[in-house]
Amino acid sequence: MLIIILLSLSNCSEDKLKSDNVKSFTEKTIPRTVNLAGKKYFFEEIKVPLKIFIKNNKLIIGESRRVPEDFPPIHVLDAKKMKYLRPFGKIGFGPGEVSDVSGIDLGANDNTFWVYSAMSKHFSEFDLDDTTSLSKNQIKQEGDFYMAMAMAWSSDSTVMCRMVNDPHQFVEFSIDGRRLANYGKWEDHLVREDLTNYMMSDLHMGWFKGNQINNVYASAGVYRDRIEILNKEKGKIFITDGPFNYIPKFTIANSSGSSNKLIVGIAEPLAYLDIAISKNYIFGLYSDKTEKQLRESNEIANDIYAFDLEGKIKCNFILDISIRGLAVDEESQKLYGITTDEDPGIAVFDLPDLK
Repeated sequence: MLIIILLSLSNCSEDKLKSDNVKSFTEKTIPRTVNLAGKKYFFEEIKVPLKIFIKNNKLIIGESRRVPEDFPPIHVLDAKKMKYLRPFGKIGFGPGEVSDVSGIDLGANDNTFWVYSAMSKHFSEFDLDDTTSLSKNQIKQEGDFYMAMAMAWSSDSTVMCRMVNDPHQFVEFSIDGRRLANYGKWEDHLVREDLTNYMMSDLHMGWFKGNQINNVYASAGVYRDRIEILNKEKGKIFITDGPFNYIPKFTIANSSGSSNKLIVGIAEPLAYLDIAISKNYIFGLYSDKTEKQLRESNEIANDIYAFDLEGKIKCNFILDISIRGLAVDEESQKLYGITTDEDPGIAVFDLPDLK
C-alpha cells in the first residue's frame, strides 16, 4: 500500500496535471451565429504578410519567408487609425538579425514584442518605440529547449512550449534551457496504440499562443479539429473537439531518424489556421478546406469560432472576407485578419458582445 501511494505522489509531482476535461461541439450545437462585414486596408510596404498580433493599439505584422531579403520582415501599424508606422527587423543570421518570422509573442514588458525565428532557433526582442532595425536582446534555444517548435512567454524569464518529440502536451522552460514543468501526457489521448509521442505531436500540430494576463495557453490543431487549452493558474487542461470531431486519415512513414513520421493525407481538409486569446475568450480561425482547394482559390478561411477560456463554444462568426491570420482586441471590440486575395492587406471587423 505504501509503495502504491508513493508511486502516485511521484506521478503527480512529475506531471502538473492530467488533461481530462474534454468537451465537443457541432455546427448544430453552436448557440449563436453572426455574419461579420469587414473593411480592407492595403499597405504598399507590406508584401507577403502571414502573422498578425496586437499590442498597445498597434498591429504587428510578420512577413512570409518568401519576402525578399532586402525587405523588412516586420511592420507596425496604428490599429486605431489604420496607418503605417514603421518597419522592424533585418533578415539574416547575424547579431540582432532575424532569419524568419515563425511566430510573434507580446512578452512580459509593456512596450516590447518578441519574434521567434525557427531557422536560427532564436527569440528576438523589439521595442515598439525604437527606430533601429536590429534586435538588442536575443535568446537562443539550447538543451531540451531546442526541441520546442512553438513558444509563448509565461513570465519574464520562462516560456511555455509545444514540443517536436516529448511525452507531454505542454512544457515550460526557463530561458536558459532548464525544463521547469510538464503539463498533460500524450499517452492519455492516444488515437491508436502504436503512435509514439513524435507521431502524436505531428497529428496535433497546431497554432500555439498564450496570454500572460490570464495565464492561458492554447493550441489549435491544423489537421485535427481540436483545441487544447492550458490554464496554468487553475492547473487544468481543457480540450474542445469540433465542429466535425474528426480524426484525419494518416499513414506512418519509415524514417532514417529515431522515430517514424506520421503523415496526414493530402486530401484531408485543414482545421484551424490561427488562434487568438483575449482576456475572456479564445478565437479559432477555421478553414475546412483541402490543400488542393487552397491552391485553386484565394478563399482560405471565413469562419471564426469563439470559446470561453475553458473551451465552451459561444459563437460562430462568418466573415465576408477570407483571412489567414487573426488578432483580437476585446477592449476595442475589433477583429483583425490578413486578407488572402492577390494584394493582401488587413481586414478589420467589429466584434459583437459575447456576454
